[in-house]
Amino acid sequence: MAQTESQPVIQPSFDTWTSLFLFVSLQAIFVSVALFNLKGVQAQANKILAFLLLTFSVILFSYVLYWTKFNQEFPYLNGWYHPLIFLSGTLFYLYVRNITTNCNLRKKDWLHFIGPIMVMCALSPLFIDNFIGERHFILDKRFHLFFRIGINTYFKLTYLGAYLFLCYRHYYQANLKESYLKPWFNYLLISYTGYYLTIVLYYALVNLSFFDVTWDYMISFAMSFFIFCVSFLGYIYPQVLAGKPLSNIVLRHKYKNSGLTEQGEIEVQNRLIQLMKEDQLFLHNDLSLDELALKANTSRHNVSLVINKYFEQNFFEFINKYRIDYVKELFLKPECQGEHIIQLAYRAGFNNKVSFNKAFKKFTGKTPLSYKTEKSV
Repeated sequence: MAQTESQPVIQPSFDTWTSLFLFVSLQAIFVSVALFNLKGVQAQANKILAFLLLTFSVILFSYVLYWTKFNQEFPYLNGWYHPLIFLSGTLFYLYVRNITTNCNLRKKDWLHFIGPIMVMCALSPLFIDNFIGERHFILDKRFHLFFRIGINTYFKLTYLGAYLFLCYRHYYQANLKESYLKPWFNYLLISYTGYYLTIVLYYALVNLSFFDVTWDYMISFAMSFFIFCVSFLGYIYPQVLAGKPLSNIVLRHKYKNSGLTEQGEIEVQNRLIQLMKEDQLFLHNDLSLDELALKANTSRHNVSLVINKYFEQNFFEFINKYRIDYVKELFLKPECQGEHIIQLAYRAGFNNKVSFNKAFKKFTGKTPLSYKTEKSV
């Protein structure tokens, strides 16, 4: 009887890159724990971001298992990254929406998780198969369609692309031009967009003859970069995630060249307060940063600096805060009881109902009607 030559068994092992990615995966868990423990006005957003980092951590860990061949030792861990890739798009969108619109999670937001749940259900035969160590599920033709849906490249890219589009829409609608949050969102959006584009590029090149297997690492590099951004700006400077300005951290070099001394900044601050409280410039519905700077006898740059640094707000938040306080005062005046709420908003300097409602909810946590009703009782 002839002896057949046995196939060589590849032993699981780590190299430099897989060791690095494993470290980043563990770092993401560490940062997630820190985010869960942060308190403040952005507590819920921080928890969403923490779940996103945990999602990336598990995906990255799954890739490491595959590259090192340890997935053969732990077959029940295979395939879980497929629904988590979809989940990352959902979580990133909810995080961006929470920060840009101050909109906490609502009951109907569970609808955003239908995609990842569908993929998990479609791949459930694979998970069961890996868990019990048999192959009859995958070989059964009844499950082929569901399996292909769960790993379908076009479905994955379309899903992530749609949620990334929604993120950019919220970003531009939020008008963060003068906001201290703009640099933070720039870093996160660029890094997550890079992650999405690497997935697109990978699947575009994977079937080409010149594709190098080492390019398989590109998606992991993109995830690692996102984790690094959050780690550097979020964990090293937790005040950012507590709702305090990046202006005192990342943009400090910008203030060095402002030409204002500390005493000069305080004088501008006092002048701005005077213009708001005594002159009530906020009542001008067309008030701009340039006009405010002209009234304060200083430059546009210096006004923006002082508002960011001392009031921890951008120009629009600074003006709208005084307008909301003015409306709250009007609610208490007997002669204003018969006026419609939107009329009072226009008197306070607002141009439209949408911006008024959004600003009122931001500074009071309540709708104008509910706030007025409570004060009238």
